[in-house]
Amino acid sequence: MSAQTEGVTRKDERLNLRVDARTKAMLVRAAEISGARLTDFLLQTALDRADRLLSQPQVTRVSNEEFVRVLDMIEHPPAPTDYLVAAMKRFD
Repeated sequence: MSAQTEGVTRKDERLNLRVDARTKAMLVRAAEISGARLTDFLLQTALDRADRLLSQPQVTRVSNEEFVRVLDMIEHPPAPTDYLVAAMKRFD
């Protein structure tokens, strides 16, 4: 049998964190209320939060000058190069 059972991902990576006693007690209590072990509670909570953050639209901030430049490039795109024209013809 291989080191990885079919359908199960090997957990080779570790995460460590240090917290004060009050924080740990709060997390332990929350895990108990949810019916999960502390590690499972922390992991699931972190994954839920990461999933929410990663699914939100990403915002790129630019200066007014950069914004005007981008708009100008959209409104006045450069002429296609010979290479691009040839590539477009191959897929036409």
